[in-house]
Amino acid sequence: MKRDDLIKALNRLKIETGSIACLGCGHEHNCATQGCAIIRAAVEELEAAAPPWIPVAEDEPPTGTTLLLSVRDPNFGLLYTTCGYQGARWHDIFDLPIDQERITHWMLLPEPPEVSEDG
Repeated sequence: MKRDDLIKALNRLKIETGSIACLGCGHEHNCATQGCAIIRAAVEELEAAAPPWIPVAEDEPPTGTTLLLSVRDPNFGLLYTTCGYQGARWHDIFDLPIDQERITHWMLLPEPPEVSEDG
């Protein structure tokens, strides 16, 4: 089951609290009005997890962003690389263009970790 399908299924299931689907987990907090607390927490975690891969045909990324790309290569299959996107222009870290016909999916990069001065 894909991540988005799992989120949709959990969202449908959470409203069944109090029915035979509810096992009385001990975390019943406003479940009767908001749905199962555990399923709501699972949905939040899944939604906050790694960003999803977005097919190039479905949407274009925000201009001025750095992305992770899935690129079809005739010799090596799928390759993954970072790139920049400037309004219909995909370019690699050396500012060289990337053939848009070979790009299958893109993903926004997650926020970098916070690192203290001492490492």
